[in-house]
Amino acid sequence: MPAYSRYISKDFLIEGSVLRLDDAKKAWDALDGRMRTAVRKAQKSNVAIQRQAGTQQQLAAFRTICLNPDDIPRNWSDRYQLFAAMQNDTLIAGIIVVEIGKKLFMLCHASTPAAKKLNIPSLLIWHVAEQCAGKQWTHLDVGASYRSSLQNFFTGWRSHAYPILMSPPELKPDIRLTPFHTAALTGLGDVHDSAQAHTHTALSKKWPNRPLTFFPRAMYGIFALIRHLKEHDVHRRTDVYVTTTTDTHYVSSCVTSAIEQSATVKRKMTDNTFAIFAIHEFGFPHPRLAELRRMADERNIPLIEDCAYGWNTHGIGTVGDFAIYSLTKAFPIQFGGYVVGHSFSHQELWTKYGCSDEGKQRWTECALARWIDAQESNTAKRRSNYAYFESIFGDSQTFFPLPKEAEPGAYLLRCRDEESMNTTSAFVRGFGIECGNYWKNSAIILPAHQELSTAHLEYIAGSVLATQREWCGVPSHP
Repeated sequence: MPAYSRYISKDFLIEGSVLRLDDAKKAWDALDGRMRTAVRKAQKSNVAIQRQAGTQQQLAAFRTICLNPDDIPRNWSDRYQLFAAMQNDTLIAGIIVVEIGKKLFMLCHASTPAAKKLNIPSLLIWHVAEQCAGKQWTHLDVGASYRSSLQNFFTGWRSHAYPILMSPPELKPDIRLTPFHTAALTGLGDVHDSAQAHTHTALSKKWPNRPLTFFPRAMYGIFALIRHLKEHDVHRRTDVYVTTTTDTHYVSSCVTSAIEQSATVKRKMTDNTFAIFAIHEFGFPHPRLAELRRMADERNIPLIEDCAYGWNTHGIGTVGDFAIYSLTKAFPIQFGGYVVGHSFSHQELWTKYGCSDEGKQRWTECALARWIDAQESNTAKRRSNYAYFESIFGDSQTFFPLPKEAEPGAYLLRCRDEESMNTTSAFVRGFGIECGNYWKNSAIILPAHQELSTAHLEYIAGSVLATQREWCGVPSHP
């Protein structure tokens, strides 16, 4: 057990509050009745609110009434706005908001005891909302507090809420990008002929009249298939043209390292290309699939579709000569992938490719029987989870807009730049969440699979928003 240390909380979920700024009347109507009453009372006082320039003298005065003076920005810029409540030429309350993208974020809010009695803190927030409504900002993020009285005050300014979690808890969950979890572990009692037969029946319906081969991981399937195709290329060509949904820099090392055991990865067609490898990134269909099919036919070379993240995405996996699928990315099981379009014997896998594992195939296909009939509901749940993240972070932050009939393998969230991506993903991983980097695309990769509950989604979003608050509060208005 850890030794005693000073108690610091902030390690459980709470809700932040965001006030809409598209229309002043709608913003007023969204307020809790407590806040409207407080504003009306404060308006009867003789307090004047003025916009200040943020001079050193003005900030020094603000610092004298601020409980957390470290929150006051050291380097003032046009991004900040300072509003001061003056009574008889004396500062009794003030508020600093900062512009972050389309949002205003309440950075500092301070007042004297006398100002609190007059409800001036409420008047200040409403004054900012009135002054800024209908302009370039969509929302005012009032924030959240682990101090109950302040949190109760913040909730009164809520058009809608967002989850936030500031510090990793002592007991962290284990939330993976893939759906496997401890409760899904397969036992000896689950391994029997009827379970494996059920899986085989389901697979024959999914890929009718197509040969297939089980591999311990999809990566080994890529390795074996590329080596097989290269060995049978009469022209002795060396290159595999790898293309992705976005055709950006990012390609998983699982793909490139497997191909490079036998061939050279190229991001464009060459005279030495003997296969086209099209990756449906994270389950999102490659937009040029029909064109790639024509290119393959014209050159008389095979087209391979990487559907590792797109088990149930409509329209993929049937256009190519071969398709790669990953079981671990689609279902809560520990092992397995398939190459569809070619049947390798176990003897061939053992002697030529070094990846035959009949025992693991039986174990995995028995485990799969428990989950394989839920393909449609899995897709629906993944899409619902994706929509949740869009509602929290906003449509503009979604790297991949979700097309119809696509099964998303993950949710990709845009960051400001590569540095922000690295910082955010490292912070989120500290909460027990597997979070990837979409390199040179400035985006992080978050879990969105069907085994996530609402609590999981809130926990993930809350940890992200603790470091990137500008992402919340920009969904479409009702």
